[in-house]
Amino acid sequence: MAASGAIRTGRTEGRRHALAAAVSLLAVCCCAARAQNGALPYGKRISWFSYNADHPVDSRWGVHFDGSYRPLYGSRWRQWLVRPGVNLRAGQHWQLSFTYSYFSTNPEGLDNPNRAVAEHRLHQQAEYSHRWRGNVIRHRFRLEERWLSSPWQEGRPRTWQWQDRPRYMLRLDRALRRNGNGKDSVTLTLYDEVLTSFRSPAASAFEQNRVYGGVTWRVGRYMAVDLGAFHQWFKPIHGGRMEHNLVFVTLLRNNAPLREMFGWLLRR
Repeated sequence: MAASGAIRTGRTEGRRHALAAAVSLLAVCCCAARAQNGALPYGKRISWFSYNADHPVDSRWGVHFDGSYRPLYGSRWRQWLVRPGVNLRAGQHWQLSFTYSYFSTNPEGLDNPNRAVAEHRLHQQAEYSHRWRGNVIRHRFRLEERWLSSPWQEGRPRTWQWQDRPRYMLRLDRALRRNGNGKDSVTLTLYDEVLTSFRSPAASAFEQNRVYGGVTWRVGRYMAVDLGAFHQWFKPIHGGRMEHNLVFVTLLRNNAPLREMFGWLLRR
């Protein structure tokens, strides 16, 4: 009994430390953004309202879809993103994804919303996950091929510029609470992602760094809600001063198998 009590106490303390780390990280992000707003006109606050769906078709293949609405506070700037694709399980720890997206981009930075250009983007992604000391560690490798158009000008045809953008994310998920079935009901998430670019006029290959902290609540058998924020250290594609932005994320997840979502069609 004493041993089990000590184990429960240790787990409780661990969860408290993890939650304190998440709160501290978010506080650092907020303070960094506030400091940047006082020093430069390049610190911005953005919201991402997103939907992310991964629907298994069988034990290996699945359908992916995600979309986002991204408004910038105090500005007319808005961005919509729609990204369909497919997933492939490649063993116990690996998942491969192939997706496509089309949306508008601001190569001169968010201060110039009138210079938005169209962008086609292909993604190839490999994610490796494993357990470590009660946490789930995820390594995400993503390669993006981007086709960026020239700004629209009446009477002139658009030209397109190609760019590669490799990305790497290191992510930690720690369960803060589990339900009666032993599944995670509340999860703490921390990650750091580095984005680089090639064939870009930006100085050096570095483009972005994103540091995120947030919490996920499971609200159903297949549904979950993420609330968090990340600090975005961002260099515009066409060069210029670094932007230090704070992005607030609200994300709805749906992992229902495709058969359960559309099974009523098969029964008719």
